Amino acid sequence: MKRVLFQAFSVLLFLPLLFACHEKQAAEMIDASNPDIEKLIKAYESKDWATVVAIGDTLYDEAATSGLARIYAEALAGSGNPQKAIEILNAKLAQYPDDYYLLQTRGDVCTAAGELDSAIASYDKVIALRPTYARPYMYEGEIYELKGDTQKAISRYLGAARLFAANHYAAETAEYSMRILRLDSTNAEALQMLSSVRKAKKTLPKE
Repeated sequence: MKRVLFQAFSVLLFLPLLFACHEKQAAEMIDASNPDIEKLIKAYESKDWATVVAIGDTLYDEAATSGLARIYAEALAGSGNPQKAIEILNAKLAQYPDDYYLLQTRGDVCTAAGELDSAIASYDKVIALRPTYARPYMYEGEIYELKGDTQKAISRYLGAARLFAANHYAAETAEYSMRILRLDSTNAEALQMLSSVRKAKKTLPKE
């Protein structure tokens, strides 16, 4: 039953988001002067994983940049080979242990592979390195909710909602406040954040 739930969770929730936050940063970290790299980036941006993997198989080595490592790993995971993707990311993290984009990508790949505890460990490191980055809070909240750990899910959703509120992202603040309230309808902080968003909407001028 848990496996069925996780498969549904992966397809419906994570896969549409998987790696989206890294697309621009990873492409920018690669020298596009090489024609093969240019092809790889175009394939990556169009989510043509098979082409990215085929080019990555030729280009990737130990000297590759962390950006190429992430692109290659994302494509491997997207084409059904998450274990090789994790190996690539682990090797690159041995060189750059504080690269939070690599860590975030490893968390995403581990999630897609069903290795939820490993995903949490990666996301925890991202939070420690960059506590103002919302995505690891979001994804950990989703994992903890799937695992049935309501209190930890609420804690992580609150972390995401606070960051969204502080940066004036109204829709995201509302979304994560409502996620919290689905788990705990009396959560005072979530109620306050949701109320603030709704009040702000009422005060906006009509278009």
